[in-house]
Amino acid sequence: MTPIMQIRDLSVGYASRRAVGLAVTSVNLDVEKGEILGVVGESGCGKTTLAVALLGLIESPGVIQSGSVQLRLADDKLVDLVGLAPRPLRQIRWKEIAYIPQGSMSALNPVLRVRQQMTDTLVQHGLSKAEAIERARWALNLVSLDAAVLDKYPHELSGGMNQRVAIATAVTMQPAILVADEPTTALDVVTQRSILQELVKIRDQFGTTIIVISHDMGVMAQVVDRMAVMYAGRIAELGLVLNIFDAPLHPYTQKLIGSIPKDTGQHLEGLEGEAPSLWAYPPGCRFHPRCSLATAICREQTPELREIISGQYAACHHCD
Repeated sequence: MTPIMQIRDLSVGYASRRAVGLAVTSVNLDVEKGEILGVVGESGCGKTTLAVALLGLIESPGVIQSGSVQLRLADDKLVDLVGLAPRPLRQIRWKEIAYIPQGSMSALNPVLRVRQQMTDTLVQHGLSKAEAIERARWALNLVSLDAAVLDKYPHELSGGMNQRVAIATAVTMQPAILVADEPTTALDVVTQRSILQELVKIRDQFGTTIIVISHDMGVMAQVVDRMAVMYAGRIAELGLVLNIFDAPLHPYTQKLIGSIPKDTGQHLEGLEGEAPSLWAYPPGCRFHPRCSLATAICREQTPELREIISGQYAACHHCD
C-alpha cells in the first residue's frame, strides 16, 4: 500500500539565545490512506509539536531543523510540506489536510458566531457565501448538530458541542487527512465516547485518514488502528494497536499500559522519575534513567527504531 504521508528524519525544535532544543528528533513515519493512526505519550513528549509541524504551523521560536513531510495529493503528486511557500501551503490546508486544535473552547473566537468561523475558510478557498453556508450546515449535520448552531456564539454551546463544531469546521472541505490534537481533553467520559465515535464515522464514511494525538491510552485502545508511542521527542514503539496492547515491547509502553485501571481496587503501576527537558536529554537511550532494564549500552548508544516482530517496531536495546 502506498502511504498518503511519508515523514522522514523530521526534527523540530525551539530556539533560545544559546541553542535549539529539539522537541521532535529524527522521526520517520508512514501514514497509510484510510487508517486512524494514534500518537501517544506523556505531556512534553513532542506529539503536539509533531502535529503542528505536519501542517506547517510551527511559529517562532519554533524551527524545523531537518527532514521532510511528503503528502500525496488527490492527483497522486507528492508535495513536501516542509519549506513550502505560504500561499500554496494555505491552498493545501483544509482542502488536503485539516486540523482539529487542542481545546475547542480556546480555539474558537468568542466574539464571532459559528457561522463566520466555519465559512471564512471556505470562502477563501473559492466557495460563494451561499455555498459556504450550505457546506457548513452539511458538516454540522455530519456531527449531529442542528444548523441553528451557526447563529450561536461559542459561549452559548457546551464543551462537547464546541468540540463538534471544531470537527465540523475541519471536515467542511472533506480533506484527505485530519489531524486531531487531544480531541477529547476536558470532556466528560460520555461526551468523549461520542466525539470518538464521530471521528470513526468520518473515517468510515469518507475514507479520511485521521491522526489522533493523545496522552490517553484508553483513547488509543478505542479508536486507532496503529499506534506510535513517543518519548522525549522520539518514537519508542510503533505497531498495530491490538498487538501493542497484547504484547508491548518497549519498557516505556509497558509502563503506560500498566497505568491503565482495569479492575476495581487494582494496584496501578507508576512510572518513576520525570521526562527529560528538551534542553538536557541524557545520552544514549533517552528513557534509560527511568528504565529498570538499562545497562551500559543504553547509557551510551541511541537505539534505532527497528522491526522486532512482524509489523511491530521498537527502539530498545533489550526488547529482543
